[in-house]
Amino acid sequence: MSTMTHSFLYMFKKRFVKVGLIVILCLFVLMICGPSIYDIQPSKHPVFSELDTREYSIKVHRSVVQEFYENRQFWPNSKLGAILFKREPIPDPNPNENRTFMILVWKHWEWLKKRHVENFGKASEEDILSGCSVTNCQFTGEDSKIDTADAVIVHLQKGDIPHVENRNPDQRWIYLTDESPRNSFSLSRTKYDSESLQDIFNWSMTYRSDADVPVPYGRTIGYDEPIMESFGLNDIPSLIPYWEQKQKEVPATILMSNCAVKARNEVLAELKKYVKVDVYGGCSDVLEHKNSCPGHFKADCDPISTYLFYLVLENSNCFQYLTEKVFYNAYSKGAVPIIYGPSKADCETLLPPNSYLYIDKMANVEDIAKEVLMLSENIELYLSMHLWRNNFQIVNEHGYFGTKSYHLCRICEALNYNDGCKKVYSKVDIDWYLNSTLTCKRM
Repeated sequence: MSTMTHSFLYMFKKRFVKVGLIVILCLFVLMICGPSIYDIQPSKHPVFSELDTREYSIKVHRSVVQEFYENRQFWPNSKLGAILFKREPIPDPNPNENRTFMILVWKHWEWLKKRHVENFGKASEEDILSGCSVTNCQFTGEDSKIDTADAVIVHLQKGDIPHVENRNPDQRWIYLTDESPRNSFSLSRTKYDSESLQDIFNWSMTYRSDADVPVPYGRTIGYDEPIMESFGLNDIPSLIPYWEQKQKEVPATILMSNCAVKARNEVLAELKKYVKVDVYGGCSDVLEHKNSCPGHFKADCDPISTYLFYLVLENSNCFQYLTEKVFYNAYSKGAVPIIYGPSKADCETLLPPNSYLYIDKMANVEDIAKEVLMLSENIELYLSMHLWRNNFQIVNEHGYFGTKSYHLCRICEALNYNDGCKKVYSKVDIDWYLNSTLTCKRM
């Protein structure tokens, strides 16, 4: 290497070191004398205007809601089912608006009326179709009208099925069950099977989205627009029911009066090894908790409003069987549900996104417990599980805890909106809804 080259490299290194020292010195001065990033004032001409922020918020909202409903696009539904679960519009004008439908509730009208009409004493028969999109229906319990009624409702749980030799071919016989297939005939003296029920019914009326007359315990509905356009973690508490009553000393609770479900008891016992859980209702070991909540049919259970988490331990793992435990006891009480029983696929399509913790097997309970404890201590992460409340609402339609039942409304809507095609349920059709071997899994 030449002497000239050595001289050049020496000068370059010397100048590089000198420049580097100057840069470091300037940075040091800025750190000491310059403003902190917290002192920097926002520009008077921000990159994003308020209109830009609003439009972005609405785009995100619509994307989240659209994705939620796209997961349902291939569901088989009656017209009423599509209205309830896919947000299809109500027919306007109603093709049957000038017609009056007579609906017979076979044998058990007075029994059915207590929950679905009178709301256990909180409503009157005059309110029978209040809040319904149609009102052109009349209901009766006079079994003598079985030949002239437009529809006959048979409650499978009670099990009394009419025997008529010459049926009116224009009638729709509808079987009703709110229970999972494992308990469809739980109050019946006669145990029916799909073979004995074939060729009797024209429509199904169950909690499932694919029923001719869907009567779910609750539904998740996307808002047309977000509640708040500019939305952050600090805004979430205003959307959470009973937020000001929440405590974290005992993070989780459950209201339980049926103590005979083995799988449910095992999950509860396992979870209580790691997390404090207060039990209310008939299965509680604490007398005060046992007596403070008499049952879900007539009275609310106010104490469960104070908990961050609610255990949703369904008694069956059957297709789309999600009850008031999740829709009311958890979401409407401002809690994050911890779910065991229903399939993960059903939770993903029926419940708000990122709104629950899911136990898929007993071995998973300890992991869920750790997550409960972590979320209880990290308020920001906990609040993130309520972000959905800005985009979705939960509606309760079961008639428990003083909520309104929409069962009779849905029958009337189905008669108005569903197509007029005649059909009869075969053995295969009955199995599809009521055979627990096909529609339920072991817990």
